[in-house]
Order: sequence, then structure tokens, then C-alpha cells
Amino acid sequence: MRIRLFSQKSRHKYDEDPATVSSTTVNRGIRSISTRLASSLSVNAIIRTIRRRGIVHRLYLGNSSLGDAGCVRLFEFLDSPAGRECRECLTELFLTQNDIGPRGLLAVTKFLRNNTVLRELCLSGNPLTRDPGVIADFVTALNSSRLCTLQLLHSSFLSDPFVQAFLPRLATPYLRQLDMSAINMTRAVVPVIVEYVKSPLCRLERLQCNANSLTLPGARTIINAIDQFNYTLGKVNVDDLHMDEDDGDAEDRAIAWQESWRILSSTTHRNLVYKAEVRAEALTLLRCCRALYLRSGNEEQTRVSRSFASISSRRRSSYYLEPSLFFKLPTELQLMVIAFLAPVLSHQQRMHIVYYAADPTTLPGLSPGPVVQRTRSKHLDIMMRGKNERQPLEGSWRPPEWWECQCPHAYRSTCFCLRRWKRERKDIWLTQVACDTWQGDC
Repeated sequence: MRIRLFSQKSRHKYDEDPATVSSTTVNRGIRSISTRLASSLSVNAIIRTIRRRGIVHRLYLGNSSLGDAGCVRLFEFLDSPAGRECRECLTELFLTQNDIGPRGLLAVTKFLRNNTVLRELCLSGNPLTRDPGVIADFVTALNSSRLCTLQLLHSSFLSDPFVQAFLPRLATPYLRQLDMSAINMTRAVVPVIVEYVKSPLCRLERLQCNANSLTLPGARTIINAIDQFNYTLGKVNVDDLHMDEDDGDAEDRAIAWQESWRILSSTTHRNLVYKAEVRAEALTLLRCCRALYLRSGNEEQTRVSRSFASISSRRRSSYYLEPSLFFKLPTELQLMVIAFLAPVLSHQQRMHIVYYAADPTTLPGLSPGPVVQRTRSKHLDIMMRGKNERQPLEGSWRPPEWWECQCPHAYRSTCFCLRRWKRERKDIWLTQVACDTWQGDC
């Protein structure tokens, strides 16, 4: 009896990627043995595969009979020196339907704490826990990470207690997608969801709460809160709700839901338009401010003062070359020029970008190694890359360059991995300068 990796029955589009480990469900023979033995066989096979691969970007371990013991064993390996390469490069982790409980969730929590690489985590179909203490530890670790997508769907055991302990503590600015579909939520958690979507701590772009029992009035309350207070959510799903009998007859419910759907569609469209404008203006303003504030000259001071006037005055006298005429303008006019370049951004957002652009320490570092002329040959290019090829790249979740994309050069323009890296690196910067959402006319 053994675990079969990459079963022909359930192949994934990434199965041929050498940086992906996909463990399919164990065969019927292993299911006929004890749960403990199945967990041990499963996790040992997964660890052996990770050891052979070395660099692993994705772990798809759905329905692998891990249980709590196997989950703890897996993360102990990832925390060991032997699993270091995998831990430092793992960006997608799927643990769907593995009967993970409190012990397994604590192991996931330890792995997630201060993790700036992992971007997707799926814990769907697991009972996890209702223990407020364990949930609080998990949310604290989540807030310290840069996780982008969290999936908790199809676990009816979680219900209201999990949501009531989870959402009020959620404060990470990097989380973009949260899926809590079909987890047996009721109308009792509607105030909790409303408070979260109204909070400035909510930076979600996608919220899935369908297939629960929030009721029609509860769904309408959530939609109204998003319409009035939220400018980040671009996709919300609260469909397929179990309607109470006192919600009115079928025709009244249909009319009420159509009106709510119209409001939700208008709101999400508004948010998508604002988000696109904010991000485009933030990038444009960064280019202009880099050209202004990091013009050639003496930049020995690496600590940026958090005062616009002090930055401008320093730039008047710190150049070897003639300073830009921009800095001869009064401070008020300088601010007006910057506001003209990015009218959709708030004053605070524009200042965040100015402070970032004026700090030379935020410039990307140069690659190590000797300077080589642009006309060097292809063979010399390969030799120079080989010298530094195992140097990880800083500043985002980007994994080491030597495995990230193995596509032929002709196909790199359509490479999903490279497109995702560029998009999420940009998203991380926008989050750091608080330009990932519209902040109104402030």
C-alpha cells in the first residue's frame, strides 16, 4: 500500500511544474487501514517528494489523510533545516479535507507567523476549531504575514463561534480574498461581518459568504454597509441563502433581492473603478517624485524626515547640479502641483509616496558582480547568471530566480507565474504606501 503522487485521475494544470507537489487521495487500500497509519504513510510520501524536488512553490495536499498528526509532522519537517528551501519558496498551500483540528491549526499558525512568502492558504473542508484561544493565535499569525488568499469554505463545524472570534481580530492589510462559503453561518454573525466591512482594516477585494443562513435581511444589511462604507470590495457573493419564512412571500423576496443585487453591482463597479484610478495615479506620481527628489546629487542622508517642507528645503541645497526649479516654489504651490498630478489620491496618500520616493534606501539594489558591457555574448550571460543564480530576490514574495520561470524565452510574456509576480509585487508596494484603496476627499 502506498500513496500515489500525480494520479492520472486528478491531474492539475501545474502537475508538470517541477516546483509543484500534488498529493492525490490515497487509494482504497490505504483507506482500509487505520487513520493513524494512513496519516503516517501519507506525510512520509509527501516529505520524500519534497526532499527530491528541493524547491517547491506549490503544495496541493487535498484529501491526503493527514489529520492533526500528519499536519504537525509536515510542518515540523518544513521548520527543520532539511525543509528550509521549501519553506522559503512556498507560495501556495492547499490542505483541503484533511481532517485538521486544533493541533494541526496550531502547526499551520506557527508556519504562517511572520511569513512573507506564502500567498495562498486553503483550509477548506477541515473541522479546525471553535476554541477562541487557538483562533486568536491563528489570526495573530495571519496579521503578521502577507497572505493574499484564505479559503475556509465547506466546513459546517466552524459556524458562528469561529466567525465571531476570527473577523473582529482580522487586521492584515495584505489579505485580498476571503472565502467563508458553506460554513453554517447564521444571521447572528451579520453584525460582525458588517463591522468588519465598514472598518478601514478591511482591504479585501473579494468576499465569499454564500451558501450560509444569513437570511435575506442579513444579506441586505451587509450589502448596505458595503455600499456606504467600503471602497475595496470588487466582488461579493452572498447568494444561495436560506430564506426565513417571515421574509415575505416569494415575489416580495425576489423584488427585494433584485434591488439589493442592483445596489451591490453598482457598489462593486464603483470600487473597481476607484481602485484602478488610485493605483494608476500612485504609480505615475512615484515616477515623477523619483525624478524630482532623487535627482543626481549628494544623497548621504538615508533617513527621511517625515515633513514635506523639510524634504523640499533639503533638496534645494543638496545638489551638486543646479536644483530643479520645482523646489524654488513655495511649499503650498509644490503641494498643489503634486495634487494636480494625482487628484484622486488623498493628501495622506500623496505624502506617503513623496516620503517613499525621497528615501534613497527604497531604491532596488543592484545585482552583485562585475559590470559587463551590454554587447556581451549569450554564453557570457549564462556564465554570469550561474555565479549568482541562487541569490534570492528581496522585497516581495518572489521566489529565487533559478526556478521561478523555466519557460522558453518566447513564452515568458504569457507566463502566469511571472505575471502574478509583477502584479503582486506592485500590490505589496501599494499596500505599504496605503494607496491600495480610495480614501475619499480627505
